[in-house]
Amino acid sequence: MDAYDRAIKLLAQREHTKKELCQKLAAKGIPMEEVDAAIERLEEEGSLSEKRFAESYIRSRLRRNPEGRQILRMRLLEKGTPRSIADEALDEAWENESYLKPLAIQLESLMRRKGEEGARATLLRKGFRESEIRAAGSLVDGDRRE
Repeated sequence: MDAYDRAIKLLAQREHTKKELCQKLAAKGIPMEEVDAAIERLEEEGSLSEKRFAESYIRSRLRRNPEGRQILRMRLLEKGTPRSIADEALDEAWENESYLKPLAIQLESLMRRKGEEGARATLLRKGFRESEIRAAGSLVDGDRRE
């Protein structure tokens, strides 16, 4: 199986960054010239997209284990997402308030276990701002009144 076929197989499972694909293909002993050619081809045909990876990664992390914007940014950069693409995807998620509902769910769960102050402290450590926690708290309070 050549570099392109292996990369397609990996991308069928989930989105990847160029850096991740390079590392995984190189670990299989594929020469870097083949890896580079495969990545170039995948980008040209739209099968590999750093922006799609960033959007998917943010959605996934918010769903499973909500973290604040700066922590998500750091994680995206570690994965090899270019800074401009990471910032653009995060701007979009925060403008759409995609983080708010998962944060409210996390806040409610933490409040049951740790109380209000413990929940707030945990979320601050996870990179959320005070204003974001308050906005999520409003959602939680609104759900309780209904």
